[in-house]
Amino acid sequence: MRGKSEQAFWLAAAALLIAIVCPSGSPGQESSSSSPQISMSAAAPFAGCYELQLGRWWPWSMGEDAKLATPPQRIELRLEHGTDGLEQNGLVIRTVPPGVTSRRKAYWRPQGKDSVDLTWTDGLTGVTLKLTKDGDELRGWAHPHFDAARLIPYVARVVARPMACGSAQ
Repeated sequence: MRGKSEQAFWLAAAALLIAIVCPSGSPGQESSSSSPQISMSAAAPFAGCYELQLGRWWPWSMGEDAKLATPPQRIELRLEHGTDGLEQNGLVIRTVPPGVTSRRKAYWRPQGKDSVDLTWTDGLTGVTLKLTKDGDELRGWAHPHFDAARLIPYVARVVARPMACGSAQ
């Protein structure tokens, strides 16, 4: 009997932790019905192409899970609303050069005049980059999210440097 009550305790503790950390649902997902409208004037300063440089995951390596949380190296932030599945949560992100496909949907949302969130997700796993303007660059942190709760969250430094959209190097 003690094993069942201990198991019930840990299940309840995990559910409470998930409810506290993710009160609006699954990590990386936003409810389209409660998503505020995106101001194109707030988004315009961020639009364009960037090369992303992702630092080391902290507090330690994620091993095989790193591929689930690693964004593409070169991206374009477009000023068009997403229309396909989870892309509907924001504006469209595309890889540079075009044609590289992924099972993850990508979207972005300005967060005030100096910050932006970029998200890649398949609905269960992915990553959100929380970036702030620093001169011409965007700097901040990558926050991976997984379908299973983790007691210790991972983070990695990110720098997004502007680049020409036609650049393939």
